[in-house]
Amino acid sequence: MLTLRNLGKTYEDGTRALSGIELQVEAGEILAVVGGSGCGKSTLLRLIAGLDRPTTGQVLVDGEPVAEPHPLVGVVFQEARLFPWLSVAENVGFGLRHLPASERAARVTAELERVGLASAAGRLPRELSGGMAQRVAIARALAPRPRVLLLDEPFSALDALTRAGLQDQLARLWTGDRPTLVLVTHDIEEAAVLADRVVVLRPRPGRVDAVIDIALPRPRDRDDAAVETVKHDLRRALDRSLGAGRQGEAA
Repeated sequence: MLTLRNLGKTYEDGTRALSGIELQVEAGEILAVVGGSGCGKSTLLRLIAGLDRPTTGQVLVDGEPVAEPHPLVGVVFQEARLFPWLSVAENVGFGLRHLPASERAARVTAELERVGLASAAGRLPRELSGGMAQRVAIARALAPRPRVLLLDEPFSALDALTRAGLQDQLARLWTGDRPTLVLVTHDIEEAAVLADRVVVLRPRPGRVDAVIDIALPRPRDRDDAAVETVKHDLRRALDRSLGAGRQGEAA
Protein backbone atom coordinates (compact mmCIF):
# COMPACT_ATOMS: atom_id res chain seq x y z
CA MET A 1 0.00 0.00 0.00
CA LEU A 2 1.21 3.51 -0.90
CA THR A 3 0.17 6.33 1.43
CA LEU A 4 0.68 10.07 0.94
CA ARG A 5 0.07 12.16 4.05
CA ASN A 6 -0.29 15.94 3.75
CA LEU A 7 2.41 15.92 1.10
CA GLY A 8 3.72 19.32 0.07
CA LYS A 9 6.74 20.76 -1.72
CA THR A 10 7.98 24.36 -1.76
CA TYR A 11 11.21 25.09 -3.62
CA GLU A 12 13.96 27.41 -2.41
CA ASP A 13 12.75 30.22 -4.70
CA GLY A 14 9.37 30.13 -2.96
CA THR A 15 7.50 28.21 -5.66
CA ARG A 16 4.81 26.02 -4.09
CA ALA A 17 4.72 22.94 -6.34
CA LEU A 18 2.40 20.79 -4.19
CA SER A 19 0.22 21.32 -1.16
CA GLY A 20 -1.77 18.99 1.10
CA ILE A 21 -1.75 15.86 -1.07
CA GLU A 22 -3.63 13.07 0.73
CA LEU A 23 -3.88 9.75 -1.11
CA GLN A 24 -3.99 6.06 -0.38
CA VAL A 25 -3.21 3.69 -3.24
CA GLU A 26 -4.06 0.05 -2.61
CA ALA A 27 -1.69 -2.81 -3.37
CA GLY A 28 -2.02 -3.79 -7.03
CA GLU A 29 -3.98 -0.68 -7.98
CA ILE A 30 -3.23 1.34 -11.11
CA LEU A 31 -3.53 5.05 -10.37
CA ALA A 32 -3.17 7.66 -13.10
CA VAL A 33 -2.34 11.29 -12.30
CA VAL A 34 -3.39 13.99 -14.76
CA GLY A 35 -3.37 17.76 -14.65
CA GLY A 36 -2.37 20.89 -16.49
CA SER A 37 1.03 22.51 -16.65
CA GLY A 38 2.31 23.58 -13.25
CA CYS A 39 0.21 21.17 -11.20
CA GLY A 40 3.25 19.29 -9.89
CA LYS A 41 2.74 15.86 -11.49
CA SER A 42 6.44 15.13 -11.95
CA THR A 43 7.28 16.65 -8.57
CA LEU A 44 4.77 14.28 -6.98
CA LEU A 45 6.44 11.29 -8.63
CA ARG A 46 9.91 12.43 -7.55
CA LEU A 47 8.72 12.68 -3.94
CA ILE A 48 7.17 9.19 -4.05
CA ALA A 49 10.38 7.83 -5.58
CA GLY A 50 12.52 9.40 -2.84
CA LEU A 51 14.44 11.42 -5.45
CA ASP A 52 13.39 14.63 -3.70
CA ARG A 53 12.27 15.38 -0.15
CA PRO A 54 8.90 16.90 0.72
CA THR A 55 8.63 20.19 2.58
CA THR A 56 5.67 18.81 4.50
CA GLY A 57 4.14 15.39 4.98
CA GLN A 58 5.25 11.84 4.33
CA VAL A 59 5.38 9.10 1.70
CA LEU A 60 4.94 5.57 3.06
CA VAL A 61 5.15 2.19 1.32
CA ASP A 62 3.62 -0.58 3.42
CA GLY A 63 3.88 1.76 6.39
CA GLU A 64 7.60 2.40 5.87
CA PRO A 65 8.64 6.06 5.24
CA VAL A 66 10.34 6.80 1.92
CA ALA A 67 12.90 9.60 2.14
CA GLU A 68 15.43 8.41 -0.46
CA PRO A 69 15.46 5.97 -3.41
CA HIS A 70 13.93 2.78 -2.10
CA PRO A 71 14.30 -0.86 -3.27
CA LEU A 72 10.52 -1.33 -3.15
CA VAL A 73 9.93 1.58 -5.55
CA GLY A 74 10.83 1.42 -9.25
CA VAL A 75 10.75 4.34 -11.71
CA VAL A 76 10.35 4.62 -15.49
CA PHE A 77 10.94 8.08 -16.93
CA GLN A 78 9.83 9.72 -20.17
CA GLU A 79 13.26 8.97 -21.62
CA ALA A 80 14.54 5.42 -21.28
CA ARG A 81 17.74 6.59 -19.53
CA LEU A 82 19.65 3.42 -20.35
CA PHE A 83 23.37 3.24 -19.68
CA PRO A 84 24.80 3.60 -23.21
CA TRP A 85 27.93 1.56 -22.48
CA LEU A 86 25.97 -1.45 -21.17
CA SER A 87 24.16 -4.07 -23.23
CA VAL A 88 20.40 -4.52 -22.99
CA ALA A 89 20.86 -7.47 -20.62
CA GLU A 90 23.35 -5.55 -18.48
CA ASN A 91 20.95 -2.61 -18.23
CA VAL A 92 18.12 -4.86 -17.09
CA GLY A 93 20.37 -6.56 -14.55
CA PHE A 94 21.85 -3.35 -13.18
CA GLY A 95 19.62 -3.32 -10.09
CA LEU A 96 20.17 -7.02 -9.41
CA ARG A 97 23.86 -6.96 -8.59
CA HIS A 98 23.11 -8.16 -5.06
CA LEU A 99 21.85 -11.49 -6.44
CA PRO A 100 24.02 -14.52 -7.29
CA ALA A 101 25.11 -14.46 -10.93
CA SER A 102 22.95 -17.42 -11.95
CA GLU A 103 19.81 -15.98 -10.35
CA ARG A 104 20.52 -12.55 -11.84
CA ALA A 105 20.96 -14.02 -15.33
CA ALA A 106 17.74 -16.04 -15.03
CA ARG A 107 15.73 -13.03 -13.95
CA VAL A 108 17.16 -10.83 -16.72
CA THR A 109 16.26 -13.48 -19.29
CA ALA A 110 12.75 -13.78 -17.87
CA GLU A 111 12.16 -10.02 -17.93
CA LEU A 112 13.44 -9.65 -21.48
CA GLU A 113 11.16 -12.47 -22.58
CA ARG A 114 8.21 -10.73 -20.89
CA VAL A 115 8.81 -7.55 -22.92
CA GLY A 116 9.59 -9.47 -26.12
CA LEU A 117 13.26 -8.54 -26.31
CA ALA A 118 15.09 -11.78 -25.52
CA SER A 119 16.80 -11.66 -28.93
CA ALA A 120 18.12 -8.14 -28.22
CA ALA A 121 19.96 -9.03 -25.00
CA GLY A 122 23.42 -8.33 -26.44
CA ARG A 123 22.57 -5.09 -28.23
CA LEU A 124 23.64 -1.63 -27.07
CA PRO A 125 21.02 1.09 -26.46
CA ARG A 126 22.05 3.00 -29.60
CA GLU A 127 20.90 0.01 -31.67
CA LEU A 128 17.33 0.19 -30.32
CA SER A 129 14.26 2.07 -31.48
CA GLY A 130 12.52 4.39 -29.03
CA GLY A 131 9.84 1.82 -28.30
CA MET A 132 12.40 -0.94 -27.73
CA ALA A 133 14.41 1.28 -25.39
CA GLN A 134 11.32 1.98 -23.28
CA ARG A 135 10.57 -1.73 -23.09
CA VAL A 136 14.10 -2.26 -21.76
CA ALA A 137 13.51 0.53 -19.22
CA ILE A 138 10.28 -1.16 -18.08
CA ALA A 139 12.03 -4.54 -17.82
CA ARG A 140 14.82 -2.94 -15.77
CA ALA A 141 12.28 -1.35 -13.42
CA LEU A 142 10.33 -4.59 -13.00
CA ALA A 143 13.35 -6.87 -12.54
CA PRO A 144 13.86 -6.09 -8.80
CA ARG A 145 10.17 -6.96 -8.19
CA PRO A 146 9.13 -3.54 -6.83
CA ARG A 147 5.97 -3.13 -4.76
CA VAL A 148 5.37 0.26 -6.41
CA LEU A 149 6.22 1.18 -10.00
CA LEU A 150 6.18 4.88 -10.94
CA LEU A 151 5.86 5.91 -14.58
CA ASP A 152 6.44 9.54 -15.59
CA GLU A 153 4.81 9.97 -19.03
CA PRO A 154 6.76 6.92 -20.25
CA PHE A 155 5.26 6.79 -23.75
CA SER A 156 4.75 10.48 -24.57
CA ALA A 157 7.80 10.73 -26.85
CA LEU A 158 6.64 7.82 -29.04
CA ASP A 159 4.39 7.76 -32.10
CA ALA A 160 0.72 6.94 -31.56
CA LEU A 161 0.88 3.34 -32.81
CA THR A 162 3.95 2.46 -30.72
CA ARG A 163 2.43 4.23 -27.72
CA ALA A 164 -0.81 2.23 -27.91
CA GLY A 165 1.12 -1.03 -28.27
CA LEU A 166 3.27 -0.30 -25.21
CA GLN A 167 0.22 0.70 -23.16
CA ASP A 168 -1.32 -2.68 -23.93
CA GLN A 169 1.94 -4.46 -23.12
CA LEU A 170 2.23 -2.62 -19.81
CA ALA A 171 -1.28 -3.78 -18.88
CA ARG A 172 -0.29 -7.39 -19.66
CA LEU A 173 2.95 -7.12 -17.69
CA TRP A 174 1.07 -5.73 -14.69
CA THR A 175 -1.16 -8.83 -14.56
CA GLY A 176 1.89 -10.91 -13.53
CA ASP A 177 3.24 -9.54 -10.24
CA ARG A 178 0.56 -6.80 -10.00
CA PRO A 179 2.71 -4.07 -8.49
CA THR A 180 1.01 -0.83 -7.52
CA LEU A 181 1.35 1.48 -10.54
CA VAL A 182 1.32 5.27 -10.38
CA LEU A 183 1.22 6.68 -13.90
CA VAL A 184 1.69 10.38 -14.61
CA THR A 185 0.27 11.18 -18.02
CA HIS A 186 -1.12 14.00 -20.13
CA ASP A 187 -2.89 11.44 -22.33
CA ILE A 188 -6.57 11.09 -21.32
CA GLU A 189 -6.96 7.91 -23.38
CA GLU A 190 -3.94 6.34 -21.67
CA ALA A 191 -5.50 7.01 -18.27
CA ALA A 192 -8.88 5.64 -19.37
CA VAL A 193 -7.39 2.45 -20.84
CA LEU A 194 -5.02 1.63 -17.96
CA ALA A 195 -6.17 3.07 -14.64
CA ASP A 196 -8.45 1.92 -11.83
CA ARG A 197 -8.61 5.49 -10.56
CA VAL A 198 -7.53 8.86 -11.94
CA VAL A 199 -6.39 11.72 -9.73
CA VAL A 200 -6.91 15.14 -11.29
CA LEU A 201 -4.59 17.83 -9.91
CA ARG A 202 -5.28 21.55 -10.02
CA PRO A 203 -2.27 23.83 -10.50
CA ARG A 204 -0.30 26.42 -8.48
CA PRO A 205 0.12 24.79 -6.05
CA GLY A 206 -0.72 21.27 -7.12
CA ARG A 207 -3.66 19.91 -5.12
CA VAL A 208 -6.09 17.05 -5.59
CA ASP A 209 -9.12 18.47 -7.39
CA ALA A 210 -10.96 15.21 -8.18
CA VAL A 211 -10.58 11.44 -7.96
CA ILE A 212 -12.43 9.44 -10.62
CA ASP A 213 -13.05 5.70 -10.36
CA ILE A 214 -12.91 3.60 -13.55
CA ALA A 215 -14.84 0.38 -12.96
CA LEU A 216 -14.25 -1.23 -16.35
CA PRO A 217 -12.96 -4.77 -16.93
CA ARG A 218 -9.61 -5.40 -18.60
CA PRO A 219 -8.47 -5.56 -21.30
CA ARG A 220 -10.14 -2.36 -22.48
CA ASP A 221 -11.00 -1.50 -26.06
CA ARG A 222 -10.09 2.10 -26.94
CA ASP A 223 -13.10 2.28 -29.26
CA ASP A 224 -15.57 0.96 -26.70
CA ALA A 225 -18.40 3.35 -25.78
CA ALA A 226 -17.67 2.92 -22.06
CA VAL A 227 -14.05 4.02 -22.56
CA GLU A 228 -15.25 7.02 -24.57
CA THR A 229 -17.54 7.96 -21.68
CA VAL A 230 -14.62 7.79 -19.23
CA LYS A 231 -12.52 9.96 -21.53
CA HIS A 232 -15.35 12.52 -21.68
CA ASP A 233 -15.62 12.55 -17.86
CA LEU A 234 -11.86 12.98 -17.51
CA ARG A 235 -11.80 15.89 -19.97
CA ARG A 236 -14.56 17.64 -18.05
CA ALA A 237 -12.78 17.11 -14.73
CA LEU A 238 -9.51 18.37 -16.19
CA ASP A 239 -11.23 21.48 -17.59
CA ARG A 240 -12.78 22.17 -14.17
CA SER A 241 -9.42 21.75 -12.45
CA LEU A 242 -7.76 24.23 -14.78
CA GLY A 243 -10.57 26.73 -14.13
CA ALA A 244 -10.19 26.24 -10.37
CA GLY A 245 -6.46 26.80 -10.69
CA ARG A 246 -6.96 30.09 -12.53
CA GLN A 247 -9.44 31.25 -9.89
CA GLY A 248 -6.92 30.41 -7.17
CA GLU A 249 -4.25 32.48 -8.93
CA ALA A 250 -6.64 35.42 -9.27
CA ALA A 251 -7.49 35.27 -5.55
